[in-house]
Amino acid sequence: MEWETMKLEGEGPVRHLVLNRPQVRNAINQQFLLDLIDACEAIDALDGCRAVILRGAGAAFCSGADLKEHGEVPRTVSATMLRPRVAARALELLANLAPITIAAVHGYAIGGGCSVASSCDFRIGAESAQVSIREIRLGFILSWRSLPALVHLVGPQHAKQMVLFGEMHGAKELLDWGFFDRVVPDGELLGAAQALAERVVASPPIPVQLTKASINALVRALDPAVFHGDPAAYALSRRTEDARTARDAFFAGTTPEWKNE
Repeated sequence: MEWETMKLEGEGPVRHLVLNRPQVRNAINQQFLLDLIDACEAIDALDGCRAVILRGAGAAFCSGADLKEHGEVPRTVSATMLRPRVAARALELLANLAPITIAAVHGYAIGGGCSVASSCDFRIGAESAQVSIREIRLGFILSWRSLPALVHLVGPQHAKQMVLFGEMHGAKELLDWGFFDRVVPDGELLGAAQALAERVVASPPIPVQLTKASINALVRALDPAVFHGDPAAYALSRRTEDARTARDAFFAGTTPEWKNE
């Protein structure tokens, strides 16, 4: 199966969902989010699929939001709120797929790319992989209801460090923090992901699915209650004067002067 921005490869119990915009390092545009929704629905309809390896084509796992599409603020508040709603739906479907999901992260996982990886059950990183969350540097919050998943993985202190400062973090550091479950040499990444998928397949399917669903329900129980206003908070942060200042400074390579407006 193939969509405009991704494709599903393989047969049998292990499939590969390949993010397929290599010319832009698999940057996330609106079509990407719609395709991810369709792909997740297609995967859940597959008979016998037990594990999905999520990987990026080309030089990176996912470079985050496509700034060519995402750089301009929509005219209305309702339009600004639409993107995080669609993205949250896509990540929710990914997190709750019946098969076990394994993110094989190489190159960069930036912003939304980190959120995609965080929504998987397991994350294996190549030794050279780097992760960064740069939304605040661009003047708005980390949205898509993806902050809780990050906090669940690395804890509040490390989540604050990743989100507030937008620095690049290496694979070994993120292994220590709990973001990655395993880090392997670059050339062994897909083999390690395949081996983990085969461990899943070797286990009885119904208890695996039920246990995943139970753990997700337990860990994420309060997420919708706390983050129901996430799209509105995102819209507010996108439409401030400081957000415009941050975007201009980011693209110009200058130091912004904040007005708290």
